[in-house]
Amino acid sequence: MSKNKQQQKNYKQFSITKLEDALVSLGSLISGVVVNLKKYKQYSEEVDVLITKYVKFDEETEEEVLIPADEYDDINDKLLYRQREILKFVSDCNKSSFSYIDLRKILLKGNYLTTQLDKDMAELLNELLNVRNWTFHNPQSLMVATEEVMERTIPKELKGIAKIQPQINPLIITHNSHYDVPMLLSLSLHTDRRISQFELILEQMKADYNEMYQKVENKPFYIIGPKDTTKAIFYERSIPNRFVSSNSDISQISMAIQKSKYDGSVDAFNKWAISNSGDEEETTE
Repeated sequence: MSKNKQQQKNYKQFSITKLEDALVSLGSLISGVVVNLKKYKQYSEEVDVLITKYVKFDEETEEEVLIPADEYDDINDKLLYRQREILKFVSDCNKSSFSYIDLRKILLKGNYLTTQLDKDMAELLNELLNVRNWTFHNPQSLMVATEEVMERTIPKELKGIAKIQPQINPLIITHNSHYDVPMLLSLSLHTDRRISQFELILEQMKADYNEMYQKVENKPFYIIGPKDTTKAIFYERSIPNRFVSSNSDISQISMAIQKSKYDGSVDAFNKWAISNSGDEEETTE
């Protein structure tokens, strides 16, 4: 490898070489969790509305109450999206990922943090890592589990006689038409549990941030937000998000880096940044 190649900056990794880098890194993850957890809680309230609407039983007819798939899926899809977003910030050990579970190890190794996680918090992060690994992929274990369920649900009187024969033609593609009440109640319980877990982790993340912030020697004075600089303040505000903005440019440059098409040059930046490019330039979706 040439000397120039060795000295070339690795844009796919964010280097943490000082305390401010550590704070910026953890701060970006805290922001991501706060924003997505707020929406997750909002959607959980929609589950409660659906429960109020459909959890009712007709004592005379004793008919089963079913929830139309459109109503259930609309809420479930939103919850799943926000959960996956939070998991990306919290528990993601993919090679190119950036999440709390790995960042904290880096911060401890660099002596930016000294407090070790307690056993329960460490187990929770690992539990969510397993959730992330299962939900972000289409695991082959699903196919194996399908075979297991089919084999083990053969009626006792037919065991040794019946044989599982896969349906290969026509290929049956099923769509959910309705969900029963237990499915809706299960979704509510699951969502409440996740909220509690995410809140615990967010509390730990903020505690870590404050621990590092205490080490900042010349604490800055803030123009926006509370003026108390003795502890870390997590100040939230609402702003409009526009297409031509730094957020769009950040997404574009990040995509260029992932595709190994960004070398740090002015030309490369101008090609990918929306604020500097024409309509003909490539953009992310």
